[in-house]
Amino acid sequence: MVEDDDGNVGVVMELSSNLMQFYRTIHGGAIAGLLDACIATAVNHQISDQEGAATMEMKINYLRPVSEGRLWGKGKIIHKGRKIVVGQGEIKDDTGQIVAFGTATFMIYRLPG
Repeated sequence: MVEDDDGNVGVVMELSSNLMQFYRTIHGGAIAGLLDACIATAVNHQISDQEGAATMEMKINYLRPVSEGRLWGKGKIIHKGRKIVVGQGEIKDDTGQIVAFGTATFMIYRLPG
């Protein structure tokens, strides 16, 4: 996780050959995992210490392939209810171009104890 100058938290993924698919670009599943993580980071900043959150649904649009460098993910909350949180996020490459974006729905639950 990284924090920018404005205090917004994001997630960074260092790209490597073990994240590539056979066309020598980063696998969509790795990008989807980063999107889930960056939205989850935003969700976790909105819930209490007695709560947890689990991804219920996610939708992603891939815009361009990437094969080297880093990917930067940033998420934000677009709706928070008592039991459900909806967030959106975007993934950018080192040049600042959007590689993918999407939304995710999280279920909020009480932690045991």
